[in-house]
Amino acid sequence: MLRQAQEPGLWTTGSDHGHPLVLVHGIRLSAHMWSAVAARLVPDFRISACDLPGHGALSERPFTLEGVVGQIEAAVAEATGATGRRPVVAGTSLGAISTLAYGAHGSDGAAGLFAHAATIRTDGPVTVPHRTAAVLQRLMGEERAFRLNRRVLQAKLPVDSFRGVMEGGLSRHVFGEAMAEMSRWDTLAMAGLVDAPLVLANGLDDPLFRLQERKFLERVQAVGTPVRLVHVPGPHLLPLTEPDTFSRVLRRAYEELSAMASRIADSGAVT
Repeated sequence: MLRQAQEPGLWTTGSDHGHPLVLVHGIRLSAHMWSAVAARLVPDFRISACDLPGHGALSERPFTLEGVVGQIEAAVAEATGATGRRPVVAGTSLGAISTLAYGAHGSDGAAGLFAHAATIRTDGPVTVPHRTAAVLQRLMGEERAFRLNRRVLQAKLPVDSFRGVMEGGLSRHVFGEAMAEMSRWDTLAMAGLVDAPLVLANGLDDPLFRLQERKFLERVQAVGTPVRLVHVPGPHLLPLTEPDTFSRVLRRAYEELSAMASRIADSGAVT
């Protein structure tokens, strides 16, 4: 069960002695989408999950780059203050793109970054289906679109994932707003500005988000940032459809990012 932290839109669970992990949710969802995954990571991990602007407890805030980065910075600061250690930041889809934005524009507070389903140019033609879906949802009307989305998620998701999604609520307005804002972001350039260890992960059943993955990998490698590209079983909604699988993926990614960070620290200590 996620409990509210002092800062609005921040939610935590687990002992402060656990490995610090910040989780960033997907579009139209909230921090509570992570409830099923978090239940599988505790007590080994101490979870800080944040609502992005326009979502969850922050539904009235505009979705902007500055707001996204600021909210993840707040979650990182909360996790560091609670545990005394720098966390890994992990996100999926919109949350993963936001994680890259934090890595490019945020403070140097994270030990590493994990981005699931983020290797997509949001300023290019690949996101035309998403922008079209946003238009169709607006034409459908917020209430009708909400009922449709709810039925689809209930049919696709296991009970604990669906319960978490609905506890945090589905944003009824932010899809078009977020897509319009991200169309102004150069996500490939953002990837090249990340200097924290990075794991890029894409689902084997998520072909759209694999189309540009090599470009993202090469852009990060070009600046010398430690990075790995991994493929995981399952679809775009893997954190929700298969929380057991995704929790195992996160455990492996945390170990790998911790090892990358240790190698950086060791090499910096050599004079």
